[in-house]
Amino acid sequence: MLSITLIVFQAMNPVFASIMVPGLGQMIQGQKSKAQAFFVVEGAVWLSYFGLNYFGKRIDHSARVFAIEHAGANPTRRDDAYYDAVEDYLSSVDYNLEVERNASYFFPNDPLLQQNYIEENSYFGEDEWVWDTLASRTYYWEKRREAREHRRRASFMPGFAIINRIVSVVDVLLFKKEEKFGIDTSEGRIGLIYRF
Repeated sequence: MLSITLIVFQAMNPVFASIMVPGLGQMIQGQKSKAQAFFVVEGAVWLSYFGLNYFGKRIDHSARVFAIEHAGANPTRRDDAYYDAVEDYLSSVDYNLEVERNASYFFPNDPLLQQNYIEENSYFGEDEWVWDTLASRTYYWEKRREAREHRRRASFMPGFAIINRIVSVVDVLLFKKEEKFGIDTSEGRIGLIYRF
């Protein structure tokens, strides 16, 4: 089985190998130090991606628990829109007043549509909240901002993974041991050639 794996590994095109895993093309070409550098960068990119997402979720969960304890937020709610409202308004009363103003603005001459809008977008009963102090609300906002920042940074990591692949492919193409680019001077022709 190992011998078959080695044969397949050696037969792989270094360009396609670098697209799949940056550094694999260099490994096929026998450039182990370069391959290790690409492997380390790729590993760091994906560790950062998963780590930042993990910590972002943990911080956001912690912030939601804090909102439940200090604002009376509904612990059964899981949607971001609800916790965004808890972040933006001191109480559900303030939020509901904003909804009523929006209903009057969106449907100025239709009380029925206004009422429907208010019922669909307001938070009543178990969904009501009121922050115990302004400092608690500020702390909650800071924690959620920190969670969003972690997720924002994580969103850049796939881009870095693509860049790592591009650099690996370019390295395979331009710095191969044998010359891939050259000048064709065969009889009756002159021009540039590229060897695969």
